[in-house]
Amino acid sequence: MTFTSLRRALLAVTLTCGLMQAQQTQQAQPKGPQPKSQKERDALVKVQTAAQANNPDELLKSIDYVLENFDNTDYKPMLLTMGMEAAQAKGDAPKASLYADRLIEVDPNNIAARVMQAEAIAQRTRENDLDKEQSLKRVEELANKGLELLKNASTPPPGTNEAQWPQMKNQFASEAHDALGQAADLRKNYPEAIKHYQDALQVEPTNAVVTARLAKAYVGNKQYDEAIAAADKVAAMSDAPAVVKQFAQQQKDAATKLKGAGTGAK
Repeated sequence: MTFTSLRRALLAVTLTCGLMQAQQTQQAQPKGPQPKSQKERDALVKVQTAAQANNPDELLKSIDYVLENFDNTDYKPMLLTMGMEAAQAKGDAPKASLYADRLIEVDPNNIAARVMQAEAIAQRTRENDLDKEQSLKRVEELANKGLELLKNASTPPPGTNEAQWPQMKNQFASEAHDALGQAADLRKNYPEAIKHYQDALQVEPTNAVVTARLAKAYVGNKQYDEAIAAADKVAAMSDAPAVVKQFAQQQKDAATKLKGAGTGAK
């Protein structure tokens, strides 16, 4: 089970516990998130059922229904988090990005949303985009704030398993540095890109995507031997996706050609 699916399952458990607590405390002073009506409770139960069934399409549909019909729900941050991670797992990047933006609005210190949005913007930004610099500044703001929050995040956020939190912090830190590396690479600031990719790999050393991006940055910085070595690491990773291995091989081929041509290798 990935961190995302684990976290989604834990959020579903948190939602279930909250609904059970709300039922048990109808006559008492409510504590924590509470449904404000029977209709909201029924809608939240549908979210809970879809999450437990691991049905992403129904989960997103039920989350959107609650958010559209119960705008003042106490469960908004939890629902937006579940929606963001379900859309990301489904491969629906635009919808995941939409949830992330809304989550940052209601919870500016949400680390997961900031890091995911930084990665999403970095990945969709292209060198010739007219708004490239604006996008890269947004990546830096999101990622750097995420890293700052991580330094002081001693306790896990709601819905996160405490035992898994140290590893999740490492994953978030790696993704934040990866986003910053991509931003630096797009600016052709290869030394900075290399530093961020290396920082990302310090906490996730077997990340094939970051290692392949590091190889590309080495090529840009004319460190051809290092580029070849990084590409070879990706080739040796049995679980690296074929498209990532292909990209790494392209960087190795470029480094080998440029090295042979004697084009100012460092």
